[in-house]
Amino acid sequence: MASAISFQGLSSGLQTDQLVNAILLQEGMPLQRLQNRVNLNNQRTQALQGIVTSLRSLGTSLSTLQNSSFFSRSVSSNDSTGAYVTASASGAASGTYDVKVTQIASKATLGGSAFAVADPLTTKVFNDGSASSADFAIQGTDGKVKTFSLASTNNNIYGLRDALNAAGAGVTASVVNTGSGANPYQLVITAKETGTGTTSGVITLAETTSGGALNSLGIAAGTVDSPTTPTIITGGTQSTGVQISQDAVFNVNGITLTRKSNTVSDAVDGVTFTLKQGAQATATSFTVAQDTSAITSQLQDALTKFNAVVTAVNNGSKQGGALVGDTTTRNILTQVRAVLGAVPSGLPASNAYQTGADVGIKTNRDGTLSLDTTAFKAALEANPEAVRKVFGLTATSDNAAVSFVGASSLTATGALAFNISSYTSGSGDVSGTVNGVSVSGTGGIIYGPAGSSIEGLTLSVSGTGTGTLTLSRGLGQGIQDLIAKLTASGSGQLTQTISNINAQNFNLQGQIISGQARLDRRKEVLQAEFANLEATLGQLQGAGQSLGSLR
Repeated sequence: MASAISFQGLSSGLQTDQLVNAILLQEGMPLQRLQNRVNLNNQRTQALQGIVTSLRSLGTSLSTLQNSSFFSRSVSSNDSTGAYVTASASGAASGTYDVKVTQIASKATLGGSAFAVADPLTTKVFNDGSASSADFAIQGTDGKVKTFSLASTNNNIYGLRDALNAAGAGVTASVVNTGSGANPYQLVITAKETGTGTTSGVITLAETTSGGALNSLGIAAGTVDSPTTPTIITGGTQSTGVQISQDAVFNVNGITLTRKSNTVSDAVDGVTFTLKQGAQATATSFTVAQDTSAITSQLQDALTKFNAVVTAVNNGSKQGGALVGDTTTRNILTQVRAVLGAVPSGLPASNAYQTGADVGIKTNRDGTLSLDTTAFKAALEANPEAVRKVFGLTATSDNAAVSFVGASSLTATGALAFNISSYTSGSGDVSGTVNGVSVSGTGGIIYGPAGSSIEGLTLSVSGTGTGTLTLSRGLGQGIQDLIAKLTASGSGQLTQTISNINAQNFNLQGQIISGQARLDRRKEVLQAEFANLEATLGQLQGAGQSLGSLR
């Protein structure tokens, strides 16, 4: 391809645009160095933000480990089909539970074949030739009574269904097409909840129109104590026979229990039974145990998250990496390692395990961590509570009147002596000292005062007395506290480093903009100077030619 035609240098023969660009390139080198610093800072910021993300993922994983995984339970059963009853557990004490279901809870119904019509649109509920409307009342098994009316505009079984659903009673209504018989469309009213409720399992529907029943469905007449705020319904059509709901009846370890629902979570602490079928001849045996697989899997996940932090720091620190020479990330990694490898703050020396290494965490040559799953599961089986104390925030009180609720990263650990000197029943007004700090509260709750050694501590109190609360941070909580401190908005070491880099880039960008403006002005000056040079040379050449013609 031919080069573009240029008319520059017609007098001097110089490529003035190339000269201008060469001069500007030389004079713009400081700006390029500034831009290179901006680009490197952007790479550093991206690498640091990646480390922040990895640290927070590590914190989330450890939070799940200490707050959820250690309380997960496995449930095995001698009935693999779960035909009569199934169970799940969380935080429950290990043990065996024999369950036999006599009957399951059911919902009351009303209607069906009793409220059947041939055509749901044209068959009228009441004779609107003699009355413009009809009044009704409905009571579900929850005992609430609601009133409603039908008019000529909705005088059919669909209108009755919609009015029942809009009434706000403890029932739902539907129209079912059975597809057979002279009256295939049936109105079915069903209680929203299982169990006998407050009406012994009966639903009542009554027509309360003054003057007696007008409807064609056979809904019996009845009355209410108030047309606007009814509480009592008398008369009407009620559930009978199999339409009456029933409570669940079942047996746990030889004790017969009754519940309104088939989902039972208050029979055994931490265990939820789901009753599916009654008339069980042989009890189903459930064994609840700590779910060591879930705990192991979650700890492995946390170690994987830690290894991601190590990899990010190492990759960034390699020759050519964005973090070469950056001491911040190395220092942070050292802090995290120190917490993971140390005895948790406040952990009693009597605890069976003191460090992560004691339960199978190993340090590899490249600085990553791995888990000896066999050793970890053996430790869990031998002393699960001692393992939990290594990783989780735990507290024990030697006085039943004082129990631990929660703590923060600011709360002192170790043995915290307390003296509850005053407690008022009813109001729960309480006062005393904890770790030498005066405390008081209401409703039986004490909060550690801000600025004190027990800031963030929350205790539940039910009486007076002295004792000791032993609080241990645990590796998991210790790492979460450290990560929160490092990544805190505005004050965290990592976030401050990123903020400083961004501020530096802001200043650099300002210098680049100012420098580029100077270069732009310099270009205009150079172009003008070369244009003047060409003009002057052109004039001189023209004068020379004129003088030459005089010879």
